[in-house]
This record gives sequence, structure tokens and C-alpha cells, in this order.
Amino acid sequence: MKNLIFLVCSILLFIGCSKEETTDQIAYEIIDESTLSYDEENKIPKQFLVIENENDWNDFIPEIERVNPNQAEKLKNLNFDFTSNDLIIVIGEFFNYCCSKIKINKVYKKDGKTMVDFEESGPGMATALSQAYLILEVQKNF
Repeated sequence: MKNLIFLVCSILLFIGCSKEETTDQIAYEIIDESTLSYDEENKIPKQFLVIENENDWNDFIPEIERVNPNQAEKLKNLNFDFTSNDLIIVIGEFFNYCCSKIKINKVYKKDGKTMVDFEESGPGMATALSQAYLILEVQKNF
């Protein structure tokens, strides 16, 4: 009986350890960094979006325009080559205090999807509403 319990536990331990996630890290470049929302009611949820073409980027611009028309105007004119690169926008938390910084831990592929592991420094001491964002450029996989 003890041998059977030992055998079952060993198998379960082996199965649990053999499910390592394989991830392929992707090189990236930060091409823009600033803040978006200055209004708690008009904020964009914390997220990252991988944008593969100009039409999808143009479809997202109204969301930015809703929270910050000046940034939207600047980002409309972003000189970006979607033929060989994907754009990733990383949007942080909305804070009542300025100014958080987003740190990218890694950009990687998982199950065929581009993922971004990021963290935020949290708000500072200045009393200004803000929501940090980063725009990354990654090479398309052909």
C-alpha cells in the first residue's frame, strides 16, 4: 500500500513539474511614453493591445480621443510601419496622483499570441490625475 501511494505521488509530482511553459521572448523598442486620462470618469482600463495594422490603430484612436484629445491628435500622426512591425500599446492604472511609470518585464509569444508582462511603479506624491501609457514596436513574425 505504501509503495502504491509513493508511486502515485511520484507520478503526480512528475506530471506537475513537466508542464513548463515555453515562451519565446520578443525584442521590442519603446517608441512613445506619456499619459492619457486626466479624468476618473473618462479612463481606459489597464491593458495591453497588440495592433497589427493601421486600420486597427485608427479604430482605437477614438478611445484615446475620448480621454485625451491632444494625445489622440499626436498619436494619429504616429509614423509607424505596419508592414514589418506590430504596435503594442500598454496602458496603466488610473491614479489620482502623478506620475506612475510602466516597466516592461518581457514581451513574449505564448500559444501563438504576443503577450506583455509589465508592472507599474504606482503613483507619486504630486496631486495630478494621470494614466501612464507606453507604445512598443515589435517585429512581425512571418
